Amino acid sequence: MKSWFASSLLLLWAGSAWGATVAEGRACLEASDLPCARAVADAAGNGSDALRLRAEVAFAQADFPEALRLLESAAAGSSGDESLTRDLLLYRATVEATDGFVTARRGDVEIRYLPGTDLVLVDEAFEALQAAHDRIGPLLGGAPPGGIRMELYPTGERFTKASGLPVEAVETTGVVALSKWTRLLVTSPRALGRGYAWKDTIAHEYIHYIVAWRTKDQAPVWLQEGIARSHESLWNQDAPPALQPYQQSLLAEALAGDKLVPLERMHPSMAFLDSADEAALAFAQVSTMMVHLRDVAGTSAVSNVLDRVRNGTDALKATAEVGTAGDVGKFMAGWRTMLENMHLVSRKLAAMPTVLGPSEDDFGIDPVLAKRRDLAGHARLGDLLREADRAEASLVEYKRAIPEGEPAPPTLSARMADALVALGRADEALATLQASVADYPEYASTRKRLGGILLSQGKPRDALVQYRASADINPFDPDVQAALADLYASLGDKPLAERHARYKGILALGGDLPSDHGDDG
Repeated sequence: MKSWFASSLLLLWAGSAWGATVAEGRACLEASDLPCARAVADAAGNGSDALRLRAEVAFAQADFPEALRLLESAAAGSSGDESLTRDLLLYRATVEATDGFVTARRGDVEIRYLPGTDLVLVDEAFEALQAAHDRIGPLLGGAPPGGIRMELYPTGERFTKASGLPVEAVETTGVVALSKWTRLLVTSPRALGRGYAWKDTIAHEYIHYIVAWRTKDQAPVWLQEGIARSHESLWNQDAPPALQPYQQSLLAEALAGDKLVPLERMHPSMAFLDSADEAALAFAQVSTMMVHLRDVAGTSAVSNVLDRVRNGTDALKATAEVGTAGDVGKFMAGWRTMLENMHLVSRKLAAMPTVLGPSEDDFGIDPVLAKRRDLAGHARLGDLLREADRAEASLVEYKRAIPEGEPAPPTLSARMADALVALGRADEALATLQASVADYPEYASTRKRLGGILLSQGKPRDALVQYRASADINPFDPDVQAALADLYASLGDKPLAERHARYKGILALGGDLPSDHGDDG
């Protein structure tokens, strides 16, 4: 990736031997311009404030032990500074959270992770970041200088330590990654019982990094999230991402009841909204606003809005200036008309829960059965019957576990498909799984079973799509990695066959092998 140092050189001309100030350096950090901040920090002298600035730059560069050392030195010459005390706590927590991490580098991209099982993430994390830079960056007006730094946290505990987010906020709203301190902090999909769309999330956080830099961090949360959510999947596809069926159902209900989330409720973070439903509705609103903006003003529209926000224009006014010649009411009315014409899913669906750490059972990661333990009881009885080779009877209990007036939960659909396959009714199993994927596309086990049935029916390319989707959610399933290795080999793609065979080997060993990704140059 290319880095731009014009701002750094300009600041060196104004600063360095000419008297660079800590305030200038902190302004560079706030604008996500790390080369600029580093140049000022190097020229800012040796006082307590200068040490603190150098600590902040080291922290942004992911040199956490050095950042802590510098901040402790700064603290030795200061007392009663509450913000410094908070930073000391954060830096110490981050040193603990990244204990044992190694660093992999490719060009201007740096990824830090815990060697072992998370090795299966590293190659594809680099690819997702590079693609986001190449494909999304130009749509937003270019990328920040100084490259990209990302950490992959293997557990929810490590992520919450380093991010400062409380566990309750993460599990309530599903925020498992952040763009902060000019770095990307991302939770490994193995930290969640069900995995998640982690590569889209990497692109999402990188977009936040670009937006912060392009606007000198002046963009409000609703605009940041709208741009990130509406662009996050463009790293590997051409069209903006479709709303998840669950989000569509929330949006349809909110439109009907005139209960949309006000933009001001989204400040200071989506992580602090009241529930997963409210957070998902808010994301759906702001992402569709940005889709509407691009529809009415073209692919350069978002970049033009960022230019205006950077220059001090209110974000909603800037959006209307680009989209509807400054008429906010007209823009919002056009957006609402677009929503009303979208034929949104109106059936009742539930949010996929965010469970940090192992779940007590499969039902703990199900969007419905995690809360409906009465229905989960029927599902457990169905499991016992199926294990006793009474597949027909198990289907009766599984059907009793479906909530009235709602589609089958994904965990239940997977079990019903297993029973149907056991009864030789593969076509019914296929239809059951396809319906479930339409409602709950981010459930890896459903995708895996669907891939297996398609493969048994002699449809390897269709099977590959489903196994690939399963691995993109939960790459830690050795059976899925083995299936991908075999499918790619059969289709003549030797590099990908070898990659997934290697992943299978890593998972078979439990990740207990030395890292060969330390520094890729």
